[in-house]
Amino acid sequence: MLQVIKKLESLNRINNKAEKYTHVTDDKAVVQGVLFFVPLEKFEVKILIPAPFHESLFQNGNPTYKQLLNHKEAMMLK
Repeated sequence: MLQVIKKLESLNRINNKAEKYTHVTDDKAVVQGVLFFVPLEKFEVKILIPAPFHESLFQNGNPTYKQLLNHKEAMMLK
């Protein structure tokens, strides 16, 4: 996670709003979290914030990459 933060800081994108994301739902249409796609130079990193912790991120609109990556429940997926 720290490498992603450093890379975004070097690209001056750490304070940009996260705009590419999708809600993860189960077969009963219950939201299980949000999957964010963080663009780097050559690829995207996938960050999952499980429910109900994702709700606090959207209180003031879309979160920044910094808020997303520093969230204590954030999980990076391969």
